[in-house]
Amino acid sequence: MQQTTAVMPAQSKWQHMLQHEFFPKDRRRDIDGLRALAIIAVVLFHAGWLKGGFVGVDIFVVISGYFMGRSALMQQPFQPARFVCRRLYRLLPALFCMIAIVSASMLWWVLQSDRADIAINGAYALVYLSNFWASGHVGYFQGQAIAYPFLHTWSLSLEMQFYTIIFLMALVLPFTRHRKLAISGIFAMSLGYSIYSHVVGDTQGYYNILDRMWQFSMGTMIWIFPRPQLSRALANVLYLLALAVLVGSCLFYVLEFACPSYMMLFPCLAVVGIIMLPQTDVARFTLVPVSPVGVISYSIYLWHWPAIVMANYLLSFQVFGATMAGVLGLVMVISLLSYVFVERVFLDYEGRVTPAVRNRGAVALVAACGLLASVLAYVSYVSRVH
Repeated sequence: MQQTTAVMPAQSKWQHMLQHEFFPKDRRRDIDGLRALAIIAVVLFHAGWLKGGFVGVDIFVVISGYFMGRSALMQQPFQPARFVCRRLYRLLPALFCMIAIVSASMLWWVLQSDRADIAINGAYALVYLSNFWASGHVGYFQGQAIAYPFLHTWSLSLEMQFYTIIFLMALVLPFTRHRKLAISGIFAMSLGYSIYSHVVGDTQGYYNILDRMWQFSMGTMIWIFPRPQLSRALANVLYLLALAVLVGSCLFYVLEFACPSYMMLFPCLAVVGIIMLPQTDVARFTLVPVSPVGVISYSIYLWHWPAIVMANYLLSFQVFGATMAGVLGLVMVISLLSYVFVERVFLDYEGRVTPAVRNRGAVALVAACGLLASVLAYVSYVSRVH
């Protein structure tokens, strides 16, 4: 008797793939929704449509602290190689592709002075020191920022620097019983330093890891302090209040409130509150529906600013209105392609290969970024000399 095998219709396969990628059941979809809110705020801020959209970066920072606290401090035993490789496979391929493509697209036709600055900024970005370069060259909210397509990578450099710090903490903390005290101390010292920077008017503290460690630490502290036991009604009220604080910050905050500033405490505390209140009814109707945007938020962040900068170069006027909307629509398409064909490909590869192959691949990624950084540094040097 001949056996028959049920074949899943093509449409069902696509539905299953889309659901697995953009509506995963093994993730906190409300946190993906938070990422969506953050990236939408940042993109609209850079488009000139949302004056407080810079708060999106602070949202990302707290979320990063939360996930890295779980990956580094809560896993027993801590697996250093696994931690490092996961971060490298997650971040390097998409960053490398963006910088390589943008550099190849525009360095050959911009002015020599612009070429020198853009190339060296790209080189610093590839070795995750872009925030140091930016702090010595350009204010993030100043008009000349529109000339640098890699300026936005300062926050990625901050994130990698935080990964390095928490990696070292994960190696040391098993030898001490004072984990809560150590993380709380880092939070307090960084917050104090940030407030001091605000008082003395150090606006370049916006790029400084010391001024932002309290935000990363705040996300990490979620894991070491007890979760509140609240009624369903009270949890929904608090969740809605926290969400209102975030949206209100994005709508009404002015540049003077940007980090370093004590005013950033409020949206950061709101993020902590949302993360500590999972599975609320408010989340299901607000953040969860936009979670697919959060899934591809890294690629959107990578590509949106270079697209805006290149559009301003090519069109020879400040892009706004319908033209800006068209640029952002193109960004969404490019970001989706970057996620599907770069981010997911490398993450899936990292998850299925043996540890030895995984480690060699991580070394190859680092070497590729170092090589491209060297090429860009040379281009910058030649352009500046001649």
